Amino acid sequence: MPTENRIHTRVLEIIAEAPKDPTEHYGDVTASDVGACRAWITSAINAIRVLCSDETNPFRIQANVISNRDTGYAIHNEVNELVFLLRFLLKDIEAGLLISIADRASAETFDDFLDHAEAYLSQNRKQEAGVIAGVVFEDSLRRICRKHKIEDKDIKLDELISGITKLGVLTATKAKRARAAAHVRTKATHAQWDEFDTNDVSSSIEFTRELILRELDA
Repeated sequence: MPTENRIHTRVLEIIAEAPKDPTEHYGDVTASDVGACRAWITSAINAIRVLCSDETNPFRIQANVISNRDTGYAIHNEVNELVFLLRFLLKDIEAGLLISIADRASAETFDDFLDHAEAYLSQNRKQEAGVIAGVVFEDSLRRICRKHKIEDKDIKLDELISGITKLGVLTATKAKRARAAAHVRTKATHAQWDEFDTNDVSSSIEFTRELILRELDA
């Protein structure tokens, strides 16, 4: 199951697991009920923080406000507020108003790969560096296309670059840099080592980092 689906499923599970207020059914709130609520609130807050890495995000701020209240045995009020907050958070994610958790996870992974590419480049091993940089560039580009609702399956890189350029994701200058990175990807894939040099690889790594920072790790 993709990361996005797992997160979505887990948030739905957290909502379903929200402790019920016993005063509505069978009696008074006990210390055990409060403990269960506190444990649930911790899980809910963790999910919100994972989905909203920016500390200034309104959902995260409101979640912190709710969880920091000292409501004692009225703690089910906090639970109910967080349930509503999670529901609306999922709606915003589904509407594309928040960055995909899968894209964020990929951004972190890609950054590690690019570190490896730079390490190879520092050792003048352009072949290994070119292969890694090319793969990360293509995968990043395709994720960006999907983010902007551009079909990428079986579509060549040059067409994808044209597509996101038309949407204004890339300027004409950046589109030119993207095609240079695509060139490294193509030549490295086909072991055409003489068709690119270390400067080409370095430029590809730099441009790919910019793409990731702007589009996948915002």
